[in-house]
Amino acid sequence: SELMAILALSISLQDMRQRIGRMVVAFSRKNEPITADDLGVSGALAVLMKDTIEPNMMQTLEATPVFIHAGPFANIAHGNSSIVADMVALKLVGEDGFVITEAGFGADIGAEKFFNIKCRYSGLVPN
Repeated sequence: SELMAILALSISLQDMRQRIGRMVVAFSRKNEPITADDLGVSGALAVLMKDTIEPNMMQTLEATPVFIHAGPFANIAHGNSSIVADMVALKLVGEDGFVITEAGFGADIGAEKFFNIKCRYSGLVPN
């Protein structure tokens, strides 16, 4: 679930590698956080995740293109589709187009996580 949240908030492979490195994976006996970088495994984790940074393009029954990326499940992550998928979609539709994105389920915590986490990290502003 932590990796899913990292994937959804990453904007590049390098960004994902840095976020993985900061991920707390354990605590020492002195109750100090131990990160993936501390264990020297963040590079290996990034290699395992390298293909996941690319969104999957699919098509609805109405022939509308759709990006499926990062499993927007609020019970295991922050409940939003990825920033990369939104950025690619916005580039494809151009200035006059629009993108509908997953903002979690429910207007309470789903929308709150969308505005307070995804929008802040991405710099994207809903209209």
